[in-house]
Amino acid sequence: MKLLTLLLFVFGAAQAHAGGIRGSVRDATSGLALPGAVIAIVDTTLGTVADAEGHYTLAMPPGHWVVEVSYIGYAPWATAAMMVPTDSARTVDVALHPRAIPLREMTITPGRFAIMGDVSGARQTLSEAEIQSIPQFGEDIFRAVARLPGVAGSDFSARFTVRGGEQEEVLVRVDGVELFDPFHLKDIEGGALSIVDVALIEGVELLTGGYPAEYGDRLSGVFDVQTRTPEPGRTHAALGLSMMNARALVEGASERSSWLISARRGYLDLVLGLMGEDENIRPQYGDIFAKFSHRLDDRHQLQASLLHSRDDFDLSEDDGDNSNTAYFNTYAWLTLQSTLSPTLLARTTLTGGRITHNRAGLAFFGDTPEVDFSVRDERSFDFGSLRQDWRLEGNEAHYLKWGFDLRRQDVAYDYLSEQRLYFRDNDGAVQSRLDTTDVARALQHNTIGLYAADRIRLAAPITAEFGLRYDAAGHTDDHLLSPRLNVAYQLGPQTWVRGGWGRFYQTQGIDQLEVADGERAFHKAELAQHTVLGIEHLFANSVHLRLEAYHKDLSSLRSEYRNWLNEIEIFPELQQDRIRLELAGARSRGVEFYLKRDTGGLFTWWASYALAQVREDVSTVAANGVVVELNDRIPGRFDQRHTFYFDANFRPDPRWRLNIAWQYRTGWP
Repeated sequence: MKLLTLLLFVFGAAQAHAGGIRGSVRDATSGLALPGAVIAIVDTTLGTVADAEGHYTLAMPPGHWVVEVSYIGYAPWATAAMMVPTDSARTVDVALHPRAIPLREMTITPGRFAIMGDVSGARQTLSEAEIQSIPQFGEDIFRAVARLPGVAGSDFSARFTVRGGEQEEVLVRVDGVELFDPFHLKDIEGGALSIVDVALIEGVELLTGGYPAEYGDRLSGVFDVQTRTPEPGRTHAALGLSMMNARALVEGASERSSWLISARRGYLDLVLGLMGEDENIRPQYGDIFAKFSHRLDDRHQLQASLLHSRDDFDLSEDDGDNSNTAYFNTYAWLTLQSTLSPTLLARTTLTGGRITHNRAGLAFFGDTPEVDFSVRDERSFDFGSLRQDWRLEGNEAHYLKWGFDLRRQDVAYDYLSEQRLYFRDNDGAVQSRLDTTDVARALQHNTIGLYAADRIRLAAPITAEFGLRYDAAGHTDDHLLSPRLNVAYQLGPQTWVRGGWGRFYQTQGIDQLEVADGERAFHKAELAQHTVLGIEHLFANSVHLRLEAYHKDLSSLRSEYRNWLNEIEIFPELQQDRIRLELAGARSRGVEFYLKRDTGGLFTWWASYALAQVREDVSTVAANGVVVELNDRIPGRFDQRHTFYFDANFRPDPRWRLNIAWQYRTGWP
């Protein structure tokens, strides 16, 4: 009852503030209402959406403000700075003129989600405020996207899977640079948190299938992050303290330059110390991000960026078992953005970095002084790349994209483990012996990726994009061609049908040799063939609908090493439940349903349902030296048949936001 009284009080306070604007948004030619038109106040977070009749109301403080109105398929409209009174609502009626959406802004690819910032040609799926208010662990954008259809994750890890694929099948990029190992606390389900602080993110583009030719070397999805740009003429500093992290951020910008520095440190080790547990477990992690941008002239802008993260995880148990792990990631890159003409853009990125991976551990057999296993695992991965992307608007009917990515990669493996194996001799007595795995290798190889695509307006309602990609890798001797095709058909002003087909290869990375399981040779690239069909519609009541169906067929799969008990282990390769699967192929298919309603009022809600199936064709299963012929189709590791999500926001005032979230999913096999 007290909570209800408080909500009514806050709601009443919001309603008592009568200042603001109201009006309608209509088509300038036909006079028809434009439901879903976005009304925004420049340089603020204030905004709303027109209702089914095209009407809107927006409460705002008095003062001089610039109002912008936008609607897909129409030219944007804006006022000059106008006065908003204190005690009444000013009427602002808007008539928008139709215009053809530029090819570069069109969403051709199905399975595309625009998150946080403005992504051209797409409706925003989740806003920054919604990301911040979703109940989640660790304030992590990687965890938040797991509430979208087709995306699945666990409570332990920030790593997510896309449409039943493996976690390594998602390409993660920050400002166009691939992150090979983007997670903290990797000993916990591969990564409990990402190394990209949510406070740095301006926008995210998530692609869950059928993505275009500029993206390569991944089977399932793309997670493309753009970092924030400081506002000109403003210097800003912030300190933050959350459930798990402390952060500091300083940024500023002038007319020609901008800069941003952010540092974050987790304090789980300090919390455990206060609890008296720091002698047994000490997880430490932190990261720093910095970038400096400078406009050289009217045509060229240069940006220098640095991302560094570190992890130390020490664990000791009462029986003498102990482990020590340390991981370091460093990425540094220069990006030159060039506007060579009004229709020709070029982006050149020079990247260098180093990743180190060190594990050491000792385990005893029960409470005895007999060693069960010992491990020393030291790896380093150095990389450098030159990437160039070109964009040309040839005319109103063609939009051309092409580019290349040349990489030099060096890796060093130094792995030694000894494991005690028990057996019975001819007399039935239990004996033991040490099984040793010792691998030391240093490799240097190059990879190259080339792509070209043409986005064509075939007719007024139909647009297609034809793309072709070529990838070659020296360490696997792969030479791969990947054709891609995406088509978008506009059934009406608020209805789009999109389809996609393509071949997607993923080469085994030079840093991904399974030396801990005794592997000494690389495997050929894996292949996925995507077929996706979807429809998107905005109803008159401002409900946004997305419905998609997909089929993903995988082949040329390499051996899979798994722990079938799914327990969290720092040294999974030495556990008794370790198995090796030989896969003849796999299939993933499903239907995804997404609804959202946000009119800028008190309530916002979104809901989704996914029906999915993942099946693997397993040839053989090997465990403890025993190989069993299976030749059967079984559920895949991330076969998540039913998934329901529902989120609702109540925002009685711009300063308050209450969120309720519900989810249900079937378990993984």
